[in-house]
Amino acid sequence: MPASLRAGIQHLYIVHTNDIHGALLPADAFWINRDFPPPLANAPGAVNVIRELREEAQKKGYGFLLLDGGDVFKGTPLGDFTRGQSTIDFFRRAGYDAVAVGNHDFDFGWQVLKAMADSSGLPWFATNLTVAGTDTQPPWLKSGVVFERGGIKIGVFGVITKYLRGMVTDSLLGPLDVLPYYEPVRNEMARLRRQGADIIVALDHAGYSHDKYLADSVPGIDAIIGAHSHTGIRPPYESARNHTVIQQAYSKLSTVGILDLAIDSATRRVVGYEGRLIDLMGEAVPTDVDYLAYLDSVRGVAEKGFDETLGVSKRELTRGGSEETPAGNLITDAMREYFNADIAVHNSAGIRANIPAGVITYRTVYNVDIFGNTAVTGLYTGAQVREMLEVSINGHHAIFQLSGVKMTYAKKRPIGQRVLSVTVNGEPLDTAKVYKVVTNSYLAAGSGEYGVFTRGEELEDSFLPLRDVMAAYIKRHSPVDARIEGRIVAVDR
Repeated sequence: MPASLRAGIQHLYIVHTNDIHGALLPADAFWINRDFPPPLANAPGAVNVIRELREEAQKKGYGFLLLDGGDVFKGTPLGDFTRGQSTIDFFRRAGYDAVAVGNHDFDFGWQVLKAMADSSGLPWFATNLTVAGTDTQPPWLKSGVVFERGGIKIGVFGVITKYLRGMVTDSLLGPLDVLPYYEPVRNEMARLRRQGADIIVALDHAGYSHDKYLADSVPGIDAIIGAHSHTGIRPPYESARNHTVIQQAYSKLSTVGILDLAIDSATRRVVGYEGRLIDLMGEAVPTDVDYLAYLDSVRGVAEKGFDETLGVSKRELTRGGSEETPAGNLITDAMREYFNADIAVHNSAGIRANIPAGVITYRTVYNVDIFGNTAVTGLYTGAQVREMLEVSINGHHAIFQLSGVKMTYAKKRPIGQRVLSVTVNGEPLDTAKVYKVVTNSYLAAGSGEYGVFTRGEELEDSFLPLRDVMAAYIKRHSPVDARIEGRIVAVDR
């Protein structure tokens, strides 16, 4: 038994990351200073920081646990090219103990997630994911595990957002189903307690606001390590109702979190805590040069052709979520032109970066369309088109960007009755007429509220990545200069 535990108090270091999104290579922190972004050390710095924290815990006789909150690979060429194995390699180098499943870990399908889980040698947690039609999990996932560190038994479980099915298509989710998580959480906590867990830690890939709901609704969780919302929490938040401590690091390996729990040796209860986020600034954090060289070698293969010049933009084309945007207009115009469609529809949330002024490379369009959706065409009646537009402005998600269509709508009218006027290529929308619509594979799958997209005729997935459609359009039309044209106009009525 560690001396600190015999003396009455033992400490546990919970070191954590979340929402890595494949951001292993050093990058620039543009969100800190757009014009002069400071460099980040990312994974080659994180392995050193984690190593130092582990050594510090060993010297003090403290327990040490290293966790990740999910969304591990999707978002970079390196993550895509290796199908997540580059992040699994990082987990091995750093010595992770467990990982929670995130929604974007399904972006290449459940089979890729299974391959990551199997090859990692780690437990991957998702208490509320089951084999469809049953109450059991697939054998490659776990609901929770009891770890013993520094003489303390820690029950760790994971949950994923209950809105997963609206974020992931049925084909990607495959044989799995997602359950509301409060009952599975209570059941799992009871199971971990029966296995001797002294304290309970949740890996919650649901977002900070839902972390708070979970902390207030389910007593007995000592700490929640959050993910999904990319919310850096410092100092840690403590639930006033149940005294659950919540901490989450920033995304894309820009920080590493450490939560130091003080545990009474007699009662085995948490009696104090301190938490902080360690910024992985490139000038302050030492880099593992051998690991960096390895990552650079893989990047050379993964990013071949990414710096090819496609054209130029006269000015920055911005994205957004609640209105028509220049980036949205360029993307939907590219889709409509390529497929000779009447209408193009793209979800704003799928546009992940602005198009900067100046030279546009393939890397630029990759950053705009990191999800790699493909273009899908279909025939829809005008009534179905109008239903799409109503879904776009129901306020439950970001609006759709449009080409070939202009509409006005009233924000304050009841949901389903907000569209006021619609024209298609200058003519009033004819509810009986059939229009050729091109959209992306995410919307076409009809997840969540997007079922109308599945009800068209002659639906065909081109299997052509939208980023390639964008690249071809930019080459043909450079210099590009997309602008707001009044395609989507909100009217107060």
